[in-house]
Amino acid sequence: MADDEAKYITYARAVAEGDAVAGEPARLACRRFLSDLSRPDLDFKADKVARALRFIALLKHFRGNASGKPFLLEPWQQFIVANIVGFYWRADGSRRFTSSYIEVSRKNGKTALAAALCMYFLVADGEAGAEVDLAANSKEQAKVAYAFCNTFAKQLDTKGRLLRVYRDNIAVDSTASTLKVFAADDSKLDGFNASFGLIDEYHAAKSSAVRDVIKSSMGQRANPHLCTITTAGFDRTSPCYQLRTTAMEVLNGLKKDDAFFAIVYALDEGDDWTDPAVWVKATPNLGVTVYPKYVAEQVTSAKNNPSEEVGVKTKTLNVWCDAENVWIPDAYIMRQSAPLDVEQWRGKPAYIGVDLSAVSDLTAVAMMVEEGEMMCYKVWYYLPESCLTDKYNRELYREWARRGWLHITSGNVVDYDYITADLLRLNRIVRVMGIAYDKWNATQWAIDATERGLPLQEYSQALGNFNKPTKELERSILSGKALIDNNPITRWNFANVALKVDHNDNAKPAKKQIPQKIDGVIAMIEALGLYLDYYSY
Repeated sequence: MADDEAKYITYARAVAEGDAVAGEPARLACRRFLSDLSRPDLDFKADKVARALRFIALLKHFRGNASGKPFLLEPWQQFIVANIVGFYWRADGSRRFTSSYIEVSRKNGKTALAAALCMYFLVADGEAGAEVDLAANSKEQAKVAYAFCNTFAKQLDTKGRLLRVYRDNIAVDSTASTLKVFAADDSKLDGFNASFGLIDEYHAAKSSAVRDVIKSSMGQRANPHLCTITTAGFDRTSPCYQLRTTAMEVLNGLKKDDAFFAIVYALDEGDDWTDPAVWVKATPNLGVTVYPKYVAEQVTSAKNNPSEEVGVKTKTLNVWCDAENVWIPDAYIMRQSAPLDVEQWRGKPAYIGVDLSAVSDLTAVAMMVEEGEMMCYKVWYYLPESCLTDKYNRELYREWARRGWLHITSGNVVDYDYITADLLRLNRIVRVMGIAYDKWNATQWAIDATERGLPLQEYSQALGNFNKPTKELERSILSGKALIDNNPITRWNFANVALKVDHNDNAKPAKKQIPQKIDGVIAMIEALGLYLDYYSY
């Protein structure tokens, strides 16, 4: 095995086995890679990886202290390249990974690596008529990424005989291949036939439109790849965070997607962001392009100026941040998530909470079943179809509806009869002990549901009444005694919670911002509260 090949495998083993400091997402990515090397349905072509690494080494740095030196990738960068270009399906010989998500903090050579990949797929991947589409969220960001490609092209062909470089595209006449650059704010986003797509700084994207267009254009390509590379951001409702959530689910084994490569360089939950020992988890180029002195200065400044903390955490240490701390961090919710089927609880006692919310917004129904020491929760969500076009979060709602996580009812108000029918069906599977609801805005529904035989019970959402089940839910999740159905809407709901606490230390969930929703969490607490009340007598 060649030295450059050995580096990415040695890196993967060191990270996977804990011999190198790395965050859990990177460790999971490395373990996945090592496991996949022995899969009988996959062929790992080390020669293809070596070819890509040799090509990239022909490029030269043109900024900073390394200017003029060959672009030799660090082991973690080689690992990314090896995954993207190395795996093929034995059955038909096609490349395995058709998309990727790469997340790493600033100053780690992210854009340079992305540009190098663009040039490789333009020039050296072997596809005639290749089309490389380089996209960003704004013309300014697109220019940054294209500047790297422009310079790399001129390095490869100093006389411009093979590569014709223009203001916003590069042409290879001998293979009829092109590299085009555009931004999400361009007026026209069509006509693509991408063999390789690169989306830079996806965290700033307001919608998934550009990514969707590029992805849909790849249908006629034998070995396409769409690479999304970004730093962390501030908006957990963004399409980037939704893609990141999918990436984390794949890495954690909650979802299977053999065509999707993901690696996230980030601190682990519970890490002290001021501790230099953990910085390398988010900055794998620490000591190479990221100087420890620079990170230390940024952290010190943030400690002395609290207004800078969120920015430093997000951009320097790759932590997705909100203005306020999350009640229960996503890592804990994901750890306690798993696909749950109601049928597994047939005949068991069940406790249900219903948060009807407003008549024209999200409604949640949560069921809790006790199974041994575990409190098991499954949550269903409902939304009137009008909210898909005229409400906040409509992009999220559309995606969740498409994936089957969100039930859409006709009209512009919540169809309570639809919810009642679902509860009646549920009652034929489990033994519903009670259905907790808050009487606000629910009187008529409660009368109708009771008349149809459902055991409704008023459950006030007052602070004092919510305190006990709120704290018990927190305790059970953090201690690993809760199991939550793997639903991205529920995790989004948890991310939106800021605890409201009174002078007596009574606590209940509250929304951080008006457009954010916590209905699923409220319904879970109602269900748990009903259970606690039942066993308190």
